[in-house]
Amino acid sequence: MFSSLAAIRRRYYSVLRWPHIRKSVSVPCGSGGFVDIDANAYSSLYNVDEFSPTKFLVLHLPPSSGSANSAKQLPEFLYDWPVASINYRWETERRDVASQDAASEEHEFAGSLDWPTPIHDVAFAYQWITRALMPPDNGRGGIYVYGSHLGAGLAMSLSLTESRPNKKFCVRGIAAYNGIYNWTMFLPGHRINMIRSMMDVASLSRRTNGNFRLDTLQQKLVSLFQTPSNLFDPFASPSLFFHNPGLSIPESFYTSTRLASIIRNMKGQASDESKENVLPRNSYLGFPPRDSTMKIPETILLHDAPSGPPARQPRPKMGLKGSSDGDQRNTFKNQTDEIASLMRRSLARFELKEKARYEEDMHYLAEEPKRRIRVVEVGQEREDLELNEFGQQAVSNWLDENLGTINLK
Repeated sequence: MFSSLAAIRRRYYSVLRWPHIRKSVSVPCGSGGFVDIDANAYSSLYNVDEFSPTKFLVLHLPPSSGSANSAKQLPEFLYDWPVASINYRWETERRDVASQDAASEEHEFAGSLDWPTPIHDVAFAYQWITRALMPPDNGRGGIYVYGSHLGAGLAMSLSLTESRPNKKFCVRGIAAYNGIYNWTMFLPGHRINMIRSMMDVASLSRRTNGNFRLDTLQQKLVSLFQTPSNLFDPFASPSLFFHNPGLSIPESFYTSTRLASIIRNMKGQASDESKENVLPRNSYLGFPPRDSTMKIPETILLHDAPSGPPARQPRPKMGLKGSSDGDQRNTFKNQTDEIASLMRRSLARFELKEKARYEEDMHYLAEEPKRRIRVVEVGQEREDLELNEFGQQAVSNWLDENLGTINLK
C-alpha cells in the first residue's frame, strides 16, 4: 500500500518543484505571544480523499528563527511531502530593550526571545498539530521531524519526549542536520576543553571550535541563552537526558569555574579552590524512564566534517562520549557522535534488553542500535545552511523506508 502511495505522490506532484504556502496558523503560547505554523499547500494536507496526507506528516524546524517565513527556506527534498513548518522564535542578537516603547507589551516581549522561548513555541505548536491534523477516523499515523542547526536540537528534544508508539499520531522518527545536542561543550569547563596545565589557561581564549558556524554560535551564547544555567537544560541540550553534564554551572559563558577561582586567588579573594576544581562525576542517566511509554525513535543524524585537522593532543581519561578520532574540539561530528552513542546505549541497555528475553535473532539485537540510530557525514561546511544533495538524498531514502512501517489499520 505504501509503495503505491509513494508512486502516486511522485507522479501527482512531479511538476510541482516549488512549495507554495497555503495557510499560516498563529498558535497562542500561553501568555507568551504566538508561534506561526505554515502548511505546504502542495502536500494536500486537506485533500484526504486523494492522498490522505495527515497519516504521515513531516514536521520542519528551520535552521534559525524566522527562516521558515520564506518558502525558499524549505529544503528541496521536502517539496513533495506534507509539511508543517514551525516558525519558532529565538533571537541570535541582543536587542536594546531600553530604546523600545515600554508601554507596548509586544515590544517588551520581543526584547526577550532567548531560551526557553523556542522550546515553548515548539511545544505549543506540536500540541496544535497533533489535535488539528489527526488522521481521519482516529486512524494511526506518523510524524517525522526534520530540523537543522538551531532547529536540530529542538527537533531532538521534541522527538525524544514525544516518541510514544502507543499513541496513534505521534513522532515516529527524526532526521537532524548539524545539531547542537550539548551546549555545555561550548563552556571552558567542559572536559572537551579541559585545562591540563597552567599554560593552557593562556591559550584557552584562543582555542576555536572545529566548525566555523560553531565559532559564530559561541559569540552569541549570551543572546541565545542569557545565563549559563540555561545550557544545562536537557531540552536545550538533549544529550543531558542521558548523562549528567560533568561540570558545575559557571558564573560566565567564557570563564571556567577553575579559572574564576585562580583569578579570585590572584586578587586575594577567599575561595575553596579544592572544591571548585573537582568536576562532578560524568555518570549515565536512565532515559527513557522505565515507567514511561517513550521509546528511542528511528533516527538519522547528519553532520558536516570538522574543519581542518583534529587537534593532536592526548585525550583525557574521561573524554567525550562517542569521540573516536581524538579530535578534542567542539565539532558537529563530536556533537553528533556523543548523542548517537548515548541513544544507542540506551536502546541496547533498556528496550533491546527486554526484547532479548524472547528474541532469538542475536544478529538483530546486535545490529539494531546502529540501524535505528544512523550517522552520516555529508562533507565540508557550506556557505549556506542547506543540506547538500548527498544529505538530502540520504534523508529522502530514510523517509521512504520508514513510511512503510506505519500500520494504518
